[in-house]
This record gives sequence, structure tokens and C-alpha cells, in this order.
Amino acid sequence: MAPGSFPEWGELEQVLLSAGVSCSVPTAHGLLTGCLVADASLSGTHLEQVLGQRRPVPDGNADAFHRTVEALRLSVLRALNDTDLGFEPLLPDDGEDLVVRTHSLGQWVDGFLGGIGQTPRVGGLKPSAEAVEILRDFAEIARIDTEPEESEDSERALAELNEYVRIGVMLLADELAPAQPRSRIPLQ
Repeated sequence: MAPGSFPEWGELEQVLLSAGVSCSVPTAHGLLTGCLVADASLSGTHLEQVLGQRRPVPDGNADAFHRTVEALRLSVLRALNDTDLGFEPLLPDDGEDLVVRTHSLGQWVDGFLGGIGQTPRVGGLKPSAEAVEILRDFAEIARIDTEPEESEDSERALAELNEYVRIGVMLLADELAPAQPRSRIPLQ
């Protein structure tokens, strides 16, 4: 993987497995996103620890793991700070089976809740009533029925949930961002 580039799904899955990370790609991306929403100044090293990889990373894959986590960190920060609201949860594309996509959304949201829940917010900021409602909704989405009926209604419902999660994450990131960041976050 070239420095600063975002890994492809299969490459990311392989790097996580080789580092001993037991969670799925959507869970890992959700977890890192939740941590960064709570505290955007977290380092790649801290995020590696959050993922719970084995120490040391086996088979000399430490460099690939470090580069991958850093690429994910920068990608999430860029997306959360994108003025065009370009943030997207890392989920399988629409060509994948509906059951797989539904299960992946539940995993992503579960990871996000874990990340935001275990990371102290900068300045001790507390979420508003609206943010608490979003987090409650996310808790419901994390328990989504992973065996939906294949239909246009199910596809539409999943698309609406994906969009709700996408916008909800950006609203939470905006609300929980400190007025005076502790440090400049490199977005390049």
C-alpha cells in the first residue's frame, strides 16, 4: 500500500487478520470512526491498541499494520472534515448480497458505539439530547435483523438506514468537536 492511500477491502481484511485483529472490516472502521469522533487528536498508535491486535504483530507485518491504521485514521478525519459531507461508513458495495450488507451495517454501528463509548471526549463535552437520541437509534441499528427478506422495500430500508448512520455520524462529530482543538490534525 502506498503511503497515504486507502486500502482496498480485501487488503484491509488481510492486514487486520495478519495483525491478529479479530473484528471484521466494518467493525474495525466503525470502531476507529467512533474513537475519532470522540477525540480527533488520537494517534495511530492509540487506535492500534483500540483494535486489540496481538503484540508483536506476527510474520513481520507490523509496518503494513501501522501504515493501514494511519491511512484509515487520515481517511476518516478527512471525511469527517469534508465540507461536501463525504463521510461514508466502510461497508460492502451494493453488488453484495442484502444479508451481507445488512449484517455489515450492524457490525459497523456496533463498532462505532464501542469506539465512541470507550474514548473520553476532549474537554469532557457531553452529547446533547439530539445526540443521545442518535446514539439510541444507533444501538437499535446495531441489533438489526440480519436476515431481511429480499425485496425492494428491504433495499430501500437499508439505504435509508445507511444514510441515517452517515448523517448521524457527521452530526455527532460536529457536535463533539472541541471549540479549540488541542492540536492541528494533519489531513494531508
